[in-house]
Amino acid sequence: MARIHLKRKDQLNIFTDLATMLTAGIAILEAVDSLESDAKGNVRKVLRVLRKALVNGEPLSKGMDRLPDAFDPITINLIRAAEAGGTLEETLHDIVVTTRKEIAFSDALRTTMIYPAFVMVVFSAIVVLMLTFVIPRVAKVFSSMHVHMPTITKAMIAASSAFTHHWLIITGGIIALIILISILVTTNKRVIVRLILSLPGLKVLGRNIDLTRFTRSFSLLLHAGVPLDDALLLSERVMQHKKLIAVVEHMRINLDAGKRLGEGLREYHTLIPPMMARSIETAESTGTLEQTMQNLAEYFDGRVNESLKVISSLVEPVLLVIVGVMVGALMITIIAPIYNLISQINGKR
Repeated sequence: MARIHLKRKDQLNIFTDLATMLTAGIAILEAVDSLESDAKGNVRKVLRVLRKALVNGEPLSKGMDRLPDAFDPITINLIRAAEAGGTLEETLHDIVVTTRKEIAFSDALRTTMIYPAFVMVVFSAIVVLMLTFVIPRVAKVFSSMHVHMPTITKAMIAASSAFTHHWLIITGGIIALIILISILVTTNKRVIVRLILSLPGLKVLGRNIDLTRFTRSFSLLLHAGVPLDDALLLSERVMQHKKLIAVVEHMRINLDAGKRLGEGLREYHTLIPPMMARSIETAESTGTLEQTMQNLAEYFDGRVNESLKVISSLVEPVLLVIVGVMVGALMITIIAPIYNLISQINGKR
């Protein structure tokens, strides 16, 4: 298997181009060949593997199977089901629509985190400026005039001295720490996301994110003709919340036992909104499960976007207050000794 990574937006471009060319009546091999001639980097490598599979008489999904780091299992199974059902063109269009929604969804989550990250970078820059430029000069003045300094000022002067004399070692340590954190985040992303979304104020948001991804994936798989059991198993993989994964496993057990998917879902009312449980029960009775899942995906997507807007509006003023307090504390380390100096001068008059 080829270990070739592909960005989500590169996937979107490939599927968009393939869908457009198939709609125009171009054969799949010719379409992939045309895309490969214009592509670069990993995209070209991926298209080369897909083209080789098609030239050997294999289906597109077989080539995608050889690229586990480029295409997720849901996408591969969608393509496989579409090839079996003769609906490849329609399924590619569905994948394009869903991928755009997923990208927009991820961008919304990322945007929410940009402002806090920016504020922390600015605050870090202020701290470095204080330690390297302001405090050393002020410390010389205080030392020459024998000013009484509070403990916090002495601590800041000591920190400034350590930073200015050993800045190379400290900077190297900070860079090493950042690299280590990046590696830990990359290798344990699922665990970290699960921990963040399990925090008291983010539990509902985390649940709705999981339900959005589950219902959207499940609807897409059903539309492509993937069997119910396989659709549940694949959709389960996009979720983070262990208890919600257990609910989906309960649905699979119901299916294997010949029961309805929605049977017993109301028992999980703390995880599954009653509206969702009732909708699934009704959809199974009326044969509209696929459409109902799509409607639920739109509903939960709206709820997530509303929550992100609220969080963004709360994070900004809270961070400003926190940074203001921290900067104020830094300034007090300088102002307090100056106030003592002024008091000493006035006392000598």
